Amino acid sequence: MALLEDLNGKIDSYKNQPYEIIQTTIVPDTDTNQLTFGNKGLTCEYAFLFVDIRKSSQLHEKYGFTKAAKIYQSFHFINVRVIEENDGFIRAFDGDRVMGVFVGDYKNSNAVKAAMQIQWAIRNILNPILGTTITCGGGIDCGEILVTKVGKGRDKNTNDLVWVGKADNYASHLANEANNTIIISSNSYNRLNESRINSSGRCMWNPKRLTLKNDTVVNCFESNFDWIIS
Repeated sequence: MALLEDLNGKIDSYKNQPYEIIQTTIVPDTDTNQLTFGNKGLTCEYAFLFVDIRKSSQLHEKYGFTKAAKIYQSFHFINVRVIEENDGFIRAFDGDRVMGVFVGDYKNSNAVKAAMQIQWAIRNILNPILGTTITCGGGIDCGEILVTKVGKGRDKNTNDLVWVGKADNYASHLANEANNTIIISSNSYNRLNESRINSSGRCMWNPKRLTLKNDTVVNCFESNFDWIIS
């Protein structure tokens, strides 16, 4: 009965307790003390960058387990360093995929620069050093998000954050559609600095219209440009 009582009691508390929403300007993590396992969440406008490896399920077959592991380690190290260098925060790893979160006045421009630098690093560092030919896709969107904590306390392995809103879902969908390119929503594109739109007088983006898996049609922009890391 202990398990049954625990489940009934917790779900009943979620149902009946009012939800407290707090405006924030930070990118929270699981240690943020404003977040509990109750009906409390933080809200802010964030930009999300998803990057994932194309055809990652074939890596171990093509390269073997140990080299595939080296690819994953290199891929994630590149993402972590580049995203942090551009004032972003890593908030999810999922095998062949990473989620970066950006906040502030330049969040979309920072996300785009990070995405382009990641592409450059994959093409000019990871592949030449490891002798591979992997490609990645990047997706970016921005919007108001509610962040809340889920799971169970007193164990770091059984809790995480969930990001409730459209922007993170759309950025993930756009990354799925990108093949060795970066696709950003029109919402993010309209908030970019000039230097993230044009390079040497040439626009780096092509307009694109996509139908996502949920049959939603979105207007977005795609680029195969990268950004040299010096």
